[in-house]
Amino acid sequence: MTFLASTAVLGACPPTPSASGTDTDVDPTTGAQTQTMGSTGEECPIGDLGCACTQGGACNDGLNCSPDKKCEPAEDTTTSESGPDETTASTTAEPVTTDSDVSTTGPVTPCNPADGQPNVECMDIDAQQPFCSDAGVCGGCTVLPPDGCSLVDPDKPICNPDDGQCVACTLDDQSLCSGATPACNPANNTCEGCFEHSHCPDTACDILKRECFPTDKVLYIRHGLEIDKKCTNKVGQGGYEDAPYCNANLAIDHAQSEGPTSGWTFKFLETDAATFHGDIHIPSVDVQEPISYAFVHVGSFPQQELGQKQHTRLESNGPVITVGANVVAYVNNFSIYSISNQDDNAVGVGCLQNSSVFLDDSYIRDTRGSGIRSIGCDVYLRRSSVYNSRTEGVELNCAEQHCELHMINSYISDNQHVQSDGGGGIFAENATLDINFSGILGNNAEIDPNDMFARGDSIHCVGETVDGQIRNSAIGRKPMGNAMSIKCSTDKLKIKDTLLDSDDFKMFNNKKAGEDVLGYFLTNSLSGARPINPEPPVGQVQDLEFAVWEKGDPRVDFDGQARKAKDTQPDYVGADVMGP
Repeated sequence: MTFLASTAVLGACPPTPSASGTDTDVDPTTGAQTQTMGSTGEECPIGDLGCACTQGGACNDGLNCSPDKKCEPAEDTTTSESGPDETTASTTAEPVTTDSDVSTTGPVTPCNPADGQPNVECMDIDAQQPFCSDAGVCGGCTVLPPDGCSLVDPDKPICNPDDGQCVACTLDDQSLCSGATPACNPANNTCEGCFEHSHCPDTACDILKRECFPTDKVLYIRHGLEIDKKCTNKVGQGGYEDAPYCNANLAIDHAQSEGPTSGWTFKFLETDAATFHGDIHIPSVDVQEPISYAFVHVGSFPQQELGQKQHTRLESNGPVITVGANVVAYVNNFSIYSISNQDDNAVGVGCLQNSSVFLDDSYIRDTRGSGIRSIGCDVYLRRSSVYNSRTEGVELNCAEQHCELHMINSYISDNQHVQSDGGGGIFAENATLDINFSGILGNNAEIDPNDMFARGDSIHCVGETVDGQIRNSAIGRKPMGNAMSIKCSTDKLKIKDTLLDSDDFKMFNNKKAGEDVLGYFLTNSLSGARPINPEPPVGQVQDLEFAVWEKGDPRVDFDGQARKAKDTQPDYVGADVMGP
């Protein structure tokens, strides 16, 4: 489910120009581009001199594609055997020619265009290059005319330049994705159910089911006092936008008034009260299949504004969000504060067995207990952070029931310890860790550097009970902590393509001292995000390009900035990419 973290924020590819003098026009009834005649009145073959370029922006031998998408004589330059200049390839806005494109310098594979498409001759040579261009050259869909894929298969009308295949959608073009399948899965380029809340603008996405929440189960909340007539405490008589409930727990009582039904969206409205929204308590339910709730708010705000907006902040002097057994809770775009100074149970999020909690675009901070405490429930962090808890950042107490932590484009940072309460970044027992493009930075367990049984500051695994994989991440403990940053079994937990400070896990990773790892990153004192330091005090920024992006990995970083997103190509470790 790695692709679930992808976010479609990249702009759509520009359409082929159709201004006067070009060789393609748009059919006003279908929108398809059609072949036109050349200046002599004869048909102008795609890829020939003076004719239109292919869909992938290629031309026949000795020709280049001009900015107005016409084939013109190539300049007198050659491409070295080592390939294009890496700097140019990573910054140009034009498509990079791949093996599936028509070569402009090397030998080409001939074919007979009359055999149709896909072409038998081409498929016999290479099944991945099944198409024959008008010029008689085999290749991927990028050798086809602009409307070539729609002629081959109307259900797959889009040419994907990444692999040269005709597909139903790409993240740049999701025009065919709607209704029950509003999202394009970038792993297989098919329209599927939702995997981001933005795919369901009227409610929210039930991500585990890949379905939008129903629009007839929406309840509104405005924190305040009933005496102000801005909200109601009468269960069953509120929940409307003009008569919202005074707190979330009244709305939950409404949703469960006739039994534990699923599919409710709770929308938080801005409040005039002097306080922020309070706690959320979802009681355990006795059901065979977990029920799903979503907590969203009216309006959307970047993380740096979440703590300042009264309807985006949840605050309590005890547990802030409690998720009982058999519940799936989606929390989207909130800041979560616990203001207790003494209670170890004052956690940001606590959840019980057979449940799941998703935190999207949110942050937890300043909790006296753990930022997140799982007692047998699964936790998903997507573009979120757990910051400055005074014990563990994420505590997976799953001895009685196995649990999972899925973490992508997220941070666990600067979580400390209180005497005899453990502390550190992640504490895990009987759990699976699935972490990708994330940062576990500046955490510190209870200090005892001379105790061989002391916790690992960044990740502490109980015995041989923790497995899983960490990729493309940055892990560095707070200086002057315990002797070990990651204290887990190297046989059970696999880490690769990661910047870290662990001797035990240095194989296939970039090993640095803990203080040097931290030197590569800045600190956001509001959310705990750790963006890349543009002028790191140690080493070179190139040391951070140690990650390996794979198809299905996120195409953007923590704050929505585009990654290079090229399969098996280098990328930045952690949840942030280097800005321009």
